[in-house]
Amino acid sequence: MIKKGPGKLVDDYFIKEKEFKSETEHFRAWSLVRFLLLGILLLGLFMIKTYAAGTYSSLYVQFTFLIVFIGCLVLVRKGMHKIVADFLSAFLILFEISSVFFNYSGDIPMNFMYDEFYLLLVFLIFTPLFSSRWIIVVNTILVMTASISAFILKKDAFPPEITESAAVGLGVFILSVIIVFIFSYVYTDFIQRAIAELHRKIVSEEQKNKELSERAQIIHLQNEQIKLSKEKAEESNRLKSAFLSNMSHEIRTPMNAVLGFTEILKTTELSSKQKEYIQIIENSGKHLLNLINDIIDISKLESNQIKCEESKCNINYLLNELKDFFTLNLIKENKENIKIIVNKGFNDGQDIILTDAMRLRQILINLIGNAVKFTDKGQIEVSYVLNKDSMLEFSVKDSGIGIPKSQLNNIFERFIQANESTEKKYGGTGLGLAIAKVCTNLLNGDIRVKSEVGKGSEFIFTIPYKPVI
Repeated sequence: MIKKGPGKLVDDYFIKEKEFKSETEHFRAWSLVRFLLLGILLLGLFMIKTYAAGTYSSLYVQFTFLIVFIGCLVLVRKGMHKIVADFLSAFLILFEISSVFFNYSGDIPMNFMYDEFYLLLVFLIFTPLFSSRWIIVVNTILVMTASISAFILKKDAFPPEITESAAVGLGVFILSVIIVFIFSYVYTDFIQRAIAELHRKIVSEEQKNKELSERAQIIHLQNEQIKLSKEKAEESNRLKSAFLSNMSHEIRTPMNAVLGFTEILKTTELSSKQKEYIQIIENSGKHLLNLINDIIDISKLESNQIKCEESKCNINYLLNELKDFFTLNLIKENKENIKIIVNKGFNDGQDIILTDAMRLRQILINLIGNAVKFTDKGQIEVSYVLNKDSMLEFSVKDSGIGIPKSQLNNIFERFIQANESTEKKYGGTGLGLAIAKVCTNLLNGDIRVKSEVGKGSEFIFTIPYKPVI
């Protein structure tokens, strides 16, 4: 919310929602209000000073002006700013003319020059801000006419010794009035336009600030909506993951029974055709069981049902174990021409760290399993080193089919594979890399991929190095 200053509050009370034909008219109304308020303030101070001095005759004049100014403010509030401006100018003209004759009636007529010149100066400086030019012209002519007329009519009453000095004083006064008039007449429009432009800029800045504030409020509301939508989406995703996990458990139980009875059937006397059918059932069942296990894993990981539990982990022993396991798989899949190489970053005995060994194993199994699946010849290289950031950096590099650059940004998303032909040829669920990424994040690490189609891929992930001393 934009806080309104005192000037803005004054505008809202006296001239807000008034219809103005131009920016100049609006500025004149704005100037008139401030002139009246300033006059009321000064008159109040003068009245206090006058009352304290005991000159009560001046107090009546000041009180009259105070009532006039307050009445003008009331009329401005009612939308009569044009009438008030002309009336106030005419009132000041009449007061100035009468003051001229009043001062000439004294014993020292020279005194009138100072009072009248100051009054005229104030008139010429302030009234152009809310009055028309013709009023300035009329006022100047009337003041000069009244001053000359008063001198002519009253000069016989002057003592002879001051008549000449009074005439000189009158000439100086008339000359000063002409100079001030020329200045006011020539520069009134310029000053008015300059101040009006300044006022327009101030109003424009206030409008901009208001728009910025409204825009900030809209952005804040949008952020709140986005936050709420994000929370709903996360809750929905959590519930979906929990549902998949529960359903997967329910499906895995009968699936294990099917595979168990398949193993029993294989021990009975069967024809070659029956053995072929049972083998198909077993292969399909194992594939479905792997899919169920992957769904359970990703669901538990994404719904934060699995927490990281650190324990001692022997890296070299783990890599040797996985090498033996996948070498056996390569033999079963008739891929004896593929070699698995393990490069160890530490010697035995120095490779024991604190980490969640189960999650680390899960990451390596998924990455090596992918490498075995998508490599038909060459080698698979598994290695780890301690990098410059004091993080353990693991690498699984293969000489397989590679990944297109267009797929590198979303390869770690769930159910994503490089392309449809890959899925048809090699199978798989597209969950292995997603599981590896979530497990890496759970271990406070990071994972990335470098790949080129036809030349193979390299998956690199890091985990914190916490040696067991």
